[in-house]
Amino acid sequence: MAKATLNITVDKEILHRFKRWCVSNDAKISTKVNSLMRKWLDDNCK
Repeated sequence: MAKATLNITVDKEILHRFKRWCVSNDAKISTKVNSLMRKWLDDNCK
């Protein structure tokens, strides 16, 4: 699968909490964001 760069603006506190979660769960941010986007599309674009 081809990769694309994504620039987004998010709330600093949300990003900080998300980064901490990724570190504590040994997850890459990009992989988790990709999974969340895929799930949202599966749930909302039927």
